Amino acid sequence: SHRHLESVLSLLIKACGKANQPDTASECENFRVVLKDMDSTFATLRDVATADLSQVLSDVKKYALDAVAVESRELQADVQKRAKAADANVGDKFKKLESHILSELATGAADTEDVLAAGRPRPVGRSGDAQLM
Repeated sequence: SHRHLESVLSLLIKACGKANQPDTASECENFRVVLKDMDSTFATLRDVATADLSQVLSDVKKYALDAVAVESRELQADVQKRAKAADANVGDKFKKLESHILSELATGAADTEDVLAAGRPRPVGRSGDAQLM
């Protein structure tokens, strides 16, 4: 296991110190420190190796369910945000159209009086609507 490797590295560090090999001793010391830092990783691996597989599987399922739930909430929030933005956009367009139609109606009343006075009928139907858009 890694503990035995740490012991071997400690012995090697001492031997390198006596043999006047400081570079090799410092590399061994750095490697020993890295192994010591990874104690928690080795402990986790050891626990998993001896753990009940059904427990590991249930932990994986729980993690997957949590990850899916988080992603689902994020997607739902994004969809709601986009729906609100689209609703606001449609509302703005409707207000512009309403304003345009009301202004046309207001000026249309004066135009109608002018048209009636001139004896020409005002265009009605699709061609008149196209001019509004």
